[in-house]
Amino acid sequence: MSDNTFRAFVVEQTEPKQFSRSVQTKSIDELPEGDVLVRVEYSSLNYKDGLSANGAPGVTRNFPHTPGIDAAGTVASSSDPAFAEGDAVVVIGYDLGMNTPGGYGQYIRVPANWVVKLPDTLSAREAMIYGTAGFTAVMCVDRLVSHGIKPEDGEILVTGATGGVGSFAVALLAKLGYTVVAATGKVDSAKEFLTGLGATSLISREDATDDSKRPMLRERWAGVVDTVGGDMLSTALKELKRETAIAICGLVASAKLSTTVLPFIIRGITLYGIDSVEINIEEKRRIWAQLAGDWKLDGLECFVKEVTIDELDPEINRIMNGEQVGRILVNLN
Repeated sequence: MSDNTFRAFVVEQTEPKQFSRSVQTKSIDELPEGDVLVRVEYSSLNYKDGLSANGAPGVTRNFPHTPGIDAAGTVASSSDPAFAEGDAVVVIGYDLGMNTPGGYGQYIRVPANWVVKLPDTLSAREAMIYGTAGFTAVMCVDRLVSHGIKPEDGEILVTGATGGVGSFAVALLAKLGYTVVAATGKVDSAKEFLTGLGATSLISREDATDDSKRPMLRERWAGVVDTVGGDMLSTALKELKRETAIAICGLVASAKLSTTVLPFIIRGITLYGIDSVEINIEEKRRIWAQLAGDWKLDGLECFVKEVTIDELDPEINRIMNGEQVGRILVNLN
């Protein structure tokens, strides 16, 4: 390859609703206009990347396309004086990997206000082990802590606990001293993984889902991080203790929510929606600093399986089939 070309994982539309995936050689000149050209060292695999790689129109509309909503690496060039060649940076969210070529290419070009300089205590590899999943988990836990929920208040439920956001939420809550109950469809196979992260106990999807149709249930949770939506979210709302809160960030089970106003007006609970995509850049800097500081997790390697873009295709199939455990780190080097 010349200095002007790079390798990228590309999704193409072969006919209506039919898509193919391959690794191709691309030119830097093909990238969209932007302030900062970044040489990508690492990316990661998220559920949204799986949707993009399968042609989901709600994520990606134009093809051919390179997914990858996460990217970390170094600045190759910048027209914005805030960034210099060689700066270590991270880019997540906004339109990256959706309709803007993303982190599954060895180069991206993006607006300067999408880019965050990496804290000195965080490498590009570590940043992408976290990626959008870890970043979102930190946002969820930050919201519960800011709400005033303390470890002594009781158990915290994490749904979808073996996924990227869920596993980071379990580990971070445990690090902060909370008693964590992990809800998962993999109670037997994931027990060692989740207890190793710090979960005190595990419950199955069935045990975390109420089908009685009652509007309220016995108070159980001091807080909830919900990554799945649907019936588990509806049930968790009915089981929250008084004046506590739930942070929601996912919909892999369902985008529908069946509930009543009773938990809100009788127990005074709060429902926080977590958006890690379009939050302002100052807030992104704060969360990355928090993640790289006192909240940085030890033993990050236990979360991760590392692959190249040539090995990425089967991992996309696994995440779409609900078979992923922990994080998939994508090495672009």
